Amino acid sequence: MGFKDDSSGQIFSIDLLIALIPITLVIGMVAADMDNMFYLVQDTVYRGTTDRVASDTVNTLLATSGTPATWEQTNSSTRIVGLAKYDFNKGSPIEGTISSAKADALNAADIQNIVGDNYGFYMKISIIDNTSSPVSYTSIYSLGTLNNSANDIVRIERVALYSKLNVVSQIIGQIRGVGATRQYTNPPDQFPTSYFYTQNYDYYVLFNNHGYSQANVTINNQTMIINNLNQAYKINSSSLKYNQTTPDKMYNNTVLISAIAAPGNSMDAYIVQVPTGTSTDIITLNNVQPKSSRIEFYLWSK
Repeated sequence: MGFKDDSSGQIFSIDLLIALIPITLVIGMVAADMDNMFYLVQDTVYRGTTDRVASDTVNTLLATSGTPATWEQTNSSTRIVGLAKYDFNKGSPIEGTISSAKADALNAADIQNIVGDNYGFYMKISIIDNTSSPVSYTSIYSLGTLNNSANDIVRIERVALYSKLNVVSQIIGQIRGVGATRQYTNPPDQFPTSYFYTQNYDYYVLFNNHGYSQANVTINNQTMIINNLNQAYKINSSSLKYNQTTPDKMYNNTVLISAIAAPGNSMDAYIVQVPTGTSTDIITLNNVQPKSSRIEFYLWSK
């Protein structure tokens, strides 16, 4: 009887061991792959974080004008940059635009402040030429150095409107010849200046003229008589509003344009802001027109 019981026990033990063999193999295979699984999870999380930082950075640059909105006036380390033009009359950024003044003031430290010290970056802005085939791109700005040897480089691309000249006031499609003098006030809004602006920027009046021979442009009650409407005229800085004791404070400037032409003639007028000393050769209608531009932003972990 005892021998029979022991025999049953041995058979049961052998059957159990045989049944455990595939389970043991599966556990072994899973254990062997655990490192790979953890690596894939970590890589996915890491990649997602880098994607998010890159995307948030580009959104900050194109959807905001920065903090403060006139950050280009100062080199303060506390400024947060944004490239969108700022509408002072509405008090909000113009999303999807790039201010040439802000782009000129942008530096690598500003971008590094947004992405943090754990990342390297490279940013490039190019004008898109859709008239060529294939489409061509002309670089106008770049910051940083692309590290081609880095692992998992994230690339974000966006399109925004950019004009080389910063138009601060304009009147389009309204100045029409009627055979008598007509006046146009604040086209379309007053434009702001500060002491900082008058020290760092020049202001010009530029016309897209079709048949007019003369125009009077009055800035804050100071009048310029313009006899050649086919060239840019510099506005005397003494006619602009500012306060030297509060150099960052913005003041609105009133504009009045008075002109006469026969019916059928027309013109558009622009007031543009350019860095002090800019050649008049740059102040052209072609450089006023907004152009589609491509923003490429690359980010990687250091």
